[in-house]
Amino acid sequence: MVDLNLLKNLLEATFTLKINQMKISKIIVSILVFSAHILSAQQEQMYTHYDINSLAMNPAYAGTNRTFSALMLRRNQWTDWPGAPVYNNLAVQGPINKDFAVGLNIQNGSIGSFQNAAPLSETHIGANVAYHKSLNKDWRLAVGLRVGLFNYNVQLSKIILDNPNDVSFQKDMTVTTPLAGFGLYLYNKNTFLAVSSPRMVFIKDDIQNQVNLAHAAQMHHYIIAGTVIGINSNLVIKPTTQIKLTNGVPSQIDLNVHAIFKEKMSVGAFYRSEADLGMMLSYQLSPVFKAMYSYDYNLKRFDNAQMGSHEFGLLYTLPKFEKGRMLVPRFF
Repeated sequence: MVDLNLLKNLLEATFTLKINQMKISKIIVSILVFSAHILSAQQEQMYTHYDINSLAMNPAYAGTNRTFSALMLRRNQWTDWPGAPVYNNLAVQGPINKDFAVGLNIQNGSIGSFQNAAPLSETHIGANVAYHKSLNKDWRLAVGLRVGLFNYNVQLSKIILDNPNDVSFQKDMTVTTPLAGFGLYLYNKNTFLAVSSPRMVFIKDDIQNQVNLAHAAQMHHYIIAGTVIGINSNLVIKPTTQIKLTNGVPSQIDLNVHAIFKEKMSVGAFYRSEADLGMMLSYQLSPVFKAMYSYDYNLKRFDNAQMGSHEFGLLYTLPKFEKGRMLVPRFF
């Protein structure tokens, strides 16, 4: 059993940072401007709704909404391509007291679709704990830790081949190894800035079978930021950005802009490096359920049959009441 008071004292000792709201706003604007000038390439396990699905990328996101929530998200990449990537994510999180929150994140991705097998699949299961510290009356800083398991599965021997004796397709492999992650999440009710390394795994190459698994252990680093700008009582604009950094791979940049109407419906557009353009929709179905959808299309598509990518999500948020009034959830 973890001693929460001891952990709280250790974490508080690390928080000596004085936050100035104007400086944070300048950082957010700088990131948004900087993102527009970086060329990047697509990487796997990406989600358009990263601001709502932040637990997947950052364990410190747990508890930022001060209530229980559960998110299911599915992304179908490059539809109409046989064996195109499919990603699924389940994220559950909520506070356990004023300072601590916990969360569970499960991700699965598969690439390839043949008669008897999906040749490559990955599954991440991560338990998250986050500690939230008030820096002043407006700003809070959360630090999060993740521990869990990572499974990497390759099934090539089940593929039906013209040449069944091809030794290149006779090697199956399943690797399960611990994973760890770390993140920081600085936020107030209108703005957030987050940095994280959500998945650190250590996989040894299979020397006996001459299989190099370095790509499966590649670390990803994220910078995510956003803010909301009130236009009037019925309209809010929310610009966000995500920067994904991976060693040896060009950076991936997302720039999103949402228009939120009466805190019930939102319409947005986004640009992703390498010429991906798309649109986003969300609708508050009830006080507890929100549905989300996005579609993106690559202007440099590599095949006329490529029909873009679809993302579907459903968010459940337990209502939170304070002094007899239900608090409206934040926009991220």
